[in-house]
Amino acid sequence: MGRVAVVTDSTADLPEELIRELEITVVPLRIIFGEEVYRDREEIALEDFYRRLLAGEIARTSQPPPADFASVYQALFLAGKSIVSIHISGGLSGTVRSAQAACQLVPEAKVTIIDSRLVARALGIGVETAARLAREGRPHEEVARLAKECLARTRAFFSVSSLDYLQRGGRIGKAQALLGTLLNIKPLLTFEEGIICPYEKVRGKKALLRRMAEAACMAAAGEPVLCQLLHAADPEPIPELRSLLEGTLPAGSRIIEGRVGAIVAAHAGPSVFGVVVTPLSLVRLGS
Repeated sequence: MGRVAVVTDSTADLPEELIRELEITVVPLRIIFGEEVYRDREEIALEDFYRRLLAGEIARTSQPPPADFASVYQALFLAGKSIVSIHISGGLSGTVRSAQAACQLVPEAKVTIIDSRLVARALGIGVETAARLAREGRPHEEVARLAKECLARTRAFFSVSSLDYLQRGGRIGKAQALLGTLLNIKPLLTFEEGIICPYEKVRGKKALLRRMAEAACMAAAGEPVLCQLLHAADPEPIPELRSLLEGTLPAGSRIIEGRVGAIVAAHAGPSVFGVVVTPLSLVRLGS
């Protein structure tokens, strides 16, 4: 293991086995049902969260306090580590600001804070890449630079059955323009400058899947990519989306599937699904 530690937050939706393998430190956001507050991934299981969300309970979230980050940074500093800390878009959450505030509490630690301008496994692939580079013994500045390059070239396209969750949680961004237009219309959304933006309005589910696949292929721009297919509570769209992509992505591309975690689903809804593409040349993956 190198002398660089990688820290992220629970919105990266990394599998537990990967977190353990690469020694990534994950600082949890909070999930709130009424008066009940849970540390994401630590105090509430994902299936329990989805069960309550699908039953109609309203979930809210909150960022980790600076003290949570300060505790992590202090422990890693005492272990002789410098720190690359990569987080959910500052346009969606105050988590980055909490991490920045924590640096003032532990001024002796060398910490580079990276605003991914993304979330979920779009964020997670940058975190995984940084952690694998750190394990290779790469220097701090190189780990941070290559993680930023990976994140900057990552594109995400997703859809929801209703914009109500995004509106209620204040994360709707420029997709606000689509409100009131969703009768028989499926919104195809993306991220621009760290906020949610409309990519296209599509009529019908099959057309949505086709346009999502086409958007991913356009983002690949002829270069082999890692393509991540993500879903929340409902995996139903994923097989057809995979079928559309398998014949159209550039040769040498790799397709994997993953789950959307509780924080993202609390704001996007249990039906959210999407595709994330990153150039394979910028990604570090396990075998």
